[in-house]
Amino acid sequence: MSTYASTHDTPTPTGAVVAALDGSHRDDAVTAWAVAEAAALSAPLHLVHAVDLGTPLSAYGELLTSPEIVERVEQESTKVVVAAAARVRSESPDLAVTTALPTGSPTGALLAAAEGARVLVVGSARKNRAERIVLGTTSLSVVAHAPCAVVLVPEDVGPKGDGRVVVGIDGSQHSRLAFDYALDASLVRGCAVTTVTSWNVEVENGVVVTEPGSPEWERVDSRYREMAERTITEGRAAHPEVDVTVEVRHGRAADALVEVAAGADLLVVGSRGRGGFRGLLLGSVSQRVLALATCPVAVLHHRG
Repeated sequence: MSTYASTHDTPTPTGAVVAALDGSHRDDAVTAWAVAEAAALSAPLHLVHAVDLGTPLSAYGELLTSPEIVERVEQESTKVVVAAAARVRSESPDLAVTTALPTGSPTGALLAAAEGARVLVVGSARKNRAERIVLGTTSLSVVAHAPCAVVLVPEDVGPKGDGRVVVGIDGSQHSRLAFDYALDASLVRGCAVTTVTSWNVEVENGVVVTEPGSPEWERVDSRYREMAERTITEGRAAHPEVDVTVEVRHGRAADALVEVAAGADLLVVGSRGRGGFRGLLLGSVSQRVLALATCPVAVLHHRG
């Protein structure tokens, strides 16, 4: 790397909020959210932009690695973090800001930067609100494998929502951890927490439950509500100052989460790790939530 990039090689500060920049218009939403999070947590902000010199740079797929090309790529990459850091320091002068320009694949660079971090913030693209978020390979791999919580920020949302942190609860240990994370997020924001538990197909007395308001429907609803209450009892008792609303919805889990979380400050989901393959490590509910969510989404992993 040249002297341009070598001045921006700070290791990730312990407990930092890491913002992944890609040099596109999505960086504005990522940086704004990361700045607000770092300020709320009194944590340092670490801006990272990976310089991938192994990517084909010509229309013919050739690797253009001449000194002139490398220097130009490094200069353009340096401008990304320099401009972002200057803007943050101007608008938030009390915030500790560091930058890094690691070389190599963006996925590997971001996973390395996430070691020891409090949270890693990445961006996403949406063609329009009627369409799903387009998750690139880098974002999906980072969300699936990062050693810390990952927050995916849609390009069309700001750092502040309607004063709610929403979290999915399914009775498992990983959803309990997600609830604890949601509580922490609500405390630093002064937000309320809404838990969402869903059920789709249930059988009562040998009959599939389909009629809202029927005794069978009410029994199923009550059973899921009691399960949610048991899951969050300990965390809720430790923070009685937080307003917690328990919602039980009928339908697919991901759709219920996205619907309830519309406009929220943050949606928190837990994702169990079941192996080394990306598609298995990030569960189907988490993947659908990430594709459809209209607010920032935090994904936590419980590996075991």
